[in-house]
Amino acid sequence: MFVFIFTTIVVGFACAGFIMLGFHLSGRKAPKYLIPLTAALGMFGYMIWDDYSWFDRILARLPGEVTISETFATSSAYKPWTLLKAPINRFTAFDQGKTIANPQDPAQKQITTVYLQKGHQAMATTRLIDCDTNQAGFITPDTALDENGFPNGDLQMTALEKSDPALRFACLN
Repeated sequence: MFVFIFTTIVVGFACAGFIMLGFHLSGRKAPKYLIPLTAALGMFGYMIWDDYSWFDRILARLPGEVTISETFATSSAYKPWTLLKAPINRFTAFDQGKTIANPQDPAQKQITTVYLQKGHQAMATTRLIDCDTNQAGFITPDTALDENGFPNGDLQMTALEKSDPALRFACLN
C-alpha cells in the first residue's frame, strides 16, 4: 500500500513537472489552475491504470504450473470508475506443481490453492480431495500425516458439488 501511495504522488509530481517545464521552455506563464489539475489527472490516471492492469501484471509473474480457477471483480463507490466496469481485484488459483496423488489411494490428491487479492498478502491452503467420494478436507499444521505426507487420522471432510473448481482440478488433472 505504501508503494502505491508513493508511486501515485510521484506520478502527480511528474505530470505537473512536465507541464511546468513545457511552459518554462516556451517562455509563457502557466495558468494557476493547470498545474494542480494536471497533477490530479495524472494521479487519477495512474490509479485507474493500476486497478485495471493489476490482474494482468500478477498473471504474467505467476509460474506456468499455476492455473487460475476463479476471478472476482468488484466495484466501489469511492472509486467511481469501477462502477462502469469492475476490475478483477482477487482470484483463486491452483498450483499444479504441488499436486500430489496418494500412492496408497490414487483417488486421493493433495492440492494447493492460492488466494490473491490486490493490496493483501497471498494465502495458500492445502486440501485433500477424494475423487471417489467428492469430498475435501483442509490439511493444517496440526494434521497427523503418514510417511507419504497424507493424513492418517480423522480429517474433517466436507462434500463438494460436482461443479466445484477444486474437485474438477484435482480429479481431471
